[in-house]
Amino acid sequence: MPDATTDLVLKLGSITGLGQGINTDDADTATTARPGTLRILVDAYGYRILQYVKNVSDSAYAMGELVRKVANTAVSNITAGGVRQATTTGLTANDHDGRLCFVTDNDDSAGAAPEGETSVIKNNSATIIDMEFDMPFSVALAANDDLTLISNWQSNDAADGDLAVNVLGVVVGNAGFSDNQFGWVQKEGYCPGVDALSGAITAGDPVVADAAQVGAFGSDGQELWVGVALGAMAADQTADTLPVNLRLFSCAGPGTSP
Repeated sequence: MPDATTDLVLKLGSITGLGQGINTDDADTATTARPGTLRILVDAYGYRILQYVKNVSDSAYAMGELVRKVANTAVSNITAGGVRQATTTGLTANDHDGRLCFVTDNDDSAGAAPEGETSVIKNNSATIIDMEFDMPFSVALAANDDLTLISNWQSNDAADGDLAVNVLGVVVGNAGFSDNQFGWVQKEGYCPGVDALSGAITAGDPVVADAAQVGAFGSDGQELWVGVALGAMAADQTADTLPVNLRLFSCAGPGTSP
């Protein structure tokens, strides 16, 4: 069992093969798999790596959409706290479940614990953030401390300019999945029908994130590349989908091109 005072892990799991289908629209309890689970499988298109993520986009996903991690949330000047809880305002209930809670400032003693410590959010209401019981902070949070809620498997639609490291993958089930539900996205391997921005894309060229889809990389650096086009797309193509070799499990990173 991990020791909360020394280990950098919590509630260990393993990478396993896909035991269920990919068409899931699971409730907030994540009944098919543990949130964030990776599944490695192979089909007629070759090997694939999928991840089980939560939709917090305020709308349903359709098959082929490209999704990303939601932006991190800064929480300034909490009003109260403890070793496993923080009180604030303005949050959306349950949208931060599973995020990392990083203490960026200890107001009454700069640089002292729990500043710099991280826990995992068990659940949240509009005003209360509860941490996982087995990962308390070493010192209680207090009024005016600052936090950053770091995204993990919580997702919304991708956008132009997204770094590849922040893109989660492509919705693969033909039914998609609803807001506040869990489903599977593909992050690595050949995907035959990725939504693509209308316009010419050359086979063998990198593709980058656009509005819930991929687009031509133009002059974008490798830090934005989410995969490689497996075929060419004409500017007048009617069905704006593209076969893509997704490279999101091993993307280049946030640094600009050398």
